[in-house]
Amino acid sequence: MPGMRLFGRRCTLATDDFILIGFLDCFAFLPWLAWTPAIYVSYIKHRSECALVQNTALLDASLPGLCVLFFLNWILGALSLIFSLKGTISEPEPRRHVVTIVYLKLIVGIFDVAWAILGTIVLARNNFCDIIGLSLLIEVCTIFQWIITFVRCFAIFTCYDWNFSKHTKDGVTKEYFTTPVRKGTFKKWNLRLQTLFLWCTTPSEARKQALETASELMALLSCDLDLVASDVIAGLLLYRQKCCRKWKSEKESIKLAPPIVSADGEKLEEFPPPSFQPWMNLQLASRYMNLGLGVFGWAWFVYRNITCGFCLLFKRLTCCFPCRETSKIVFGDNCCGCNLAGLQATTELEYEDLVHVSFVDKVFEVPFFVTYDHQTKAVIVAARGTMSMNDVLTDVAAAFACMDDPGCPPGTLCHGGMLSAAREIKRKLEEHGILDRAFEDHPDYDLVITGHSLGASVSSILTLLLKQKYPKVRCFAFAPSPTLNKAALPFTFQNIFTVIYGNDSVCYLNYENIKTMVLEMVKCLKECKLPKYKVFLAKDYQEDVDTEEKHCRSEIDEKNYGTNLSDGENGEPFMKIDLEKGCEFPVVTESVYVVGTIVHIWKTDEGYRLKIRRADDYKPLSFRPKSILDHFPQYLQASLNQLGKTPTLSASSMPKPLSKV
Repeated sequence: MPGMRLFGRRCTLATDDFILIGFLDCFAFLPWLAWTPAIYVSYIKHRSECALVQNTALLDASLPGLCVLFFLNWILGALSLIFSLKGTISEPEPRRHVVTIVYLKLIVGIFDVAWAILGTIVLARNNFCDIIGLSLLIEVCTIFQWIITFVRCFAIFTCYDWNFSKHTKDGVTKEYFTTPVRKGTFKKWNLRLQTLFLWCTTPSEARKQALETASELMALLSCDLDLVASDVIAGLLLYRQKCCRKWKSEKESIKLAPPIVSADGEKLEEFPPPSFQPWMNLQLASRYMNLGLGVFGWAWFVYRNITCGFCLLFKRLTCCFPCRETSKIVFGDNCCGCNLAGLQATTELEYEDLVHVSFVDKVFEVPFFVTYDHQTKAVIVAARGTMSMNDVLTDVAAAFACMDDPGCPPGTLCHGGMLSAAREIKRKLEEHGILDRAFEDHPDYDLVITGHSLGASVSSILTLLLKQKYPKVRCFAFAPSPTLNKAALPFTFQNIFTVIYGNDSVCYLNYENIKTMVLEMVKCLKECKLPKYKVFLAKDYQEDVDTEEKHCRSEIDEKNYGTNLSDGENGEPFMKIDLEKGCEFPVVTESVYVVGTIVHIWKTDEGYRLKIRRADDYKPLSFRPKSILDHFPQYLQASLNQLGKTPTLSASSMPKPLSKV
């Protein structure tokens, strides 16, 4: 920390990253230090016995040169390992000699290329005596040197920042994080995301748009920071340690709290309270959660039935029974109807109750289905949560978009990718007259929209889009991410019921919280007095979270956490960050929040705890225990199945959590 500078430009490696590189160099070149000299000595002894002397000059140059090059590579690897161990994350000065070693490695690398060419020439002529494995040695050494050369070229291409220069052409020092640098950062992120997503997503103009938006957001988060990949990992580990320390006190307060608590901290005797809509109860939430999970298809059913899931699906597949006709209401499924089989096996819905099923999975186009639920007298629209890389792109395309649709409150802004997905569902519903047909058959049924994760956020937006035509539309959103800005929140309280479980971190994922987390992460890196490798080797952050205090500075500036760190061949200041100011960017203008009437469920040893929460409560982003695992739908589903056995839940008779899910 920060990135090392070579030839006046930044690298995406820090000097303390050469611990691993130095270790690999020592490990890779050590066997050659024994094998090459041994063969060379044998060659000298038996050279006079060889009748072919045409290539002796090349061999006389090649073999001792190999011995010297392998020794130099091993020595430089050992030195880079030794010097990389010095200093701390925020104090790179003791590691300044690593830069010199890298320059020397580049020079030695040039000779490696020359000797690889020389070995290739010797092998091409194939006109020398094979004295005790000499031919094998040259072949293996040449192949090894070419591999090392390609690895080094790839590392230079990927780790050297061709866009970031400290000086202009006139030699005048300029600001690091200017507009050209931001554009360069955007290009780098766009290339990285394309490399990640192009092979596993559906080609479309929407994908291109999503990649550009995601690249802008990633550049926005990193444009004012000079961190390398290992810094980010170390910072996340330190920040998680800090969050776990806070979680200890939060966990105790949750245990000691009453079973049901209002948003103001008052004890409630039952749930839902009188201020809630009558339908905002956990019994209906449990029912719609169980039905909504069917949209995940066969993968979810097999995941929840590992031992015999495929066997149970077999009898429902169309490819196994050719006499069955292909469904006319199902789109985007495979030839065997696996997803439809998984949907019916998960929900136990009859085929006649399904109105429309779409498993089409594209960027900004999530799978959904429409069905009747005769038990609750509702027409249900269920959207799928994040399951594919197309869904991930929809998630990360988080630029704000204006909701100027009819019936939406003025000034409403929301997550752009999710708005596009919700509008696509609305378009299909209107184009095929799906809801009109459904209510013609059952005019007394209610319209219910539900989903989990991405599906919950899309359902929340879809609820607002349909609210003008269906004023009594109900939405059950399970574990959604922040979706709408503050101006739209009051319009969601009467129609959207949001349920969140445990330490789920997805409900904290908006730009403001992520940026705050990044700045806190930099603060942790600055305060840490440990070398980076010790941070990586540290064990058990949950139980021994107080050890950080022994290695961090106790006094910090609460107003400005700017850093001024040096890391380069000149030892010049290379990192200056104003953590309050950040950097401006037009793609994000204000924050988004979790919408609707929110109830948060925790599971403790003493029993379940329910708290009614406000949208403002979901900040900042913290890495508590099980912050990812608690987002998985089976845990919320199990809790709702226990708590939702009756419409009204009494605080005096809260059920005990099950030990297994």
